[in-house]
Amino acid sequence: MTQQILYTLAFTLGFLGLLFFTEFLYNRLKVPAEITRKTAHIAASLFSLIFLLTFQSYWYVVILGVIFFFVLFIGKRYNLFKSIYSIKRKSAGSYLLLASISLLFFISKEADNSLLFILPLLILAISDPLACIFGTWYQHKTRKIILFKREYDKTILGSSVFFISALVISITVLTFFSFTLTQIIIWSILLAALGTFIEIVSLNGTDNLTVPLVICLVLYFLSTT
Repeated sequence: MTQQILYTLAFTLGFLGLLFFTEFLYNRLKVPAEITRKTAHIAASLFSLIFLLTFQSYWYVVILGVIFFFVLFIGKRYNLFKSIYSIKRKSAGSYLLLASISLLFFISKEADNSLLFILPLLILAISDPLACIFGTWYQHKTRKIILFKREYDKTILGSSVFFISALVISITVLTFFSFTLTQIIIWSILLAALGTFIEIVSLNGTDNLTVPLVICLVLYFLSTT
């Protein structure tokens, strides 16, 4: 237990260090908040993959999530983390990222299946930021997506980038597990398409929770049937 507590303290310091680093980028180097926010998103998600090697119980990850929920809440309340919150759009993504990581780790531990943590988290860490970056930077060169006669604040380019990157990630990760080539191809296309659709219809940063959770649950169903 002592070792687990030390791991928790180490990750706490690591995540705090990440916040201070993005603040340095924003305040000193004048990096735009959208970039520093995505930097924190990517780094925190990828950093969390180490949980599989360090934590034996999901309760330590839940504790980390609770700690940083309050850290982010206090930061927003007192305007401390401008690198995270100085964006024009409304988003609950920073809080939901914590919830996603905790839920994915809980499900993977209960199911004794590391794939349920690795694959959804990699798509969250890579596909989501890439879609946002391309969709935002080149929004004047592409069109918004319209589904069922409703226009969403997502672009064709951004969603295409999400689909392609999620497809590549899924194929790569599934290759390291005991699945047939047919399963890898069909599952990867399904997960990438489903993740892209969920990302399109999720509003105000809720895709940080909906996308990885849906992918995790579908992956669980596919791998147990």
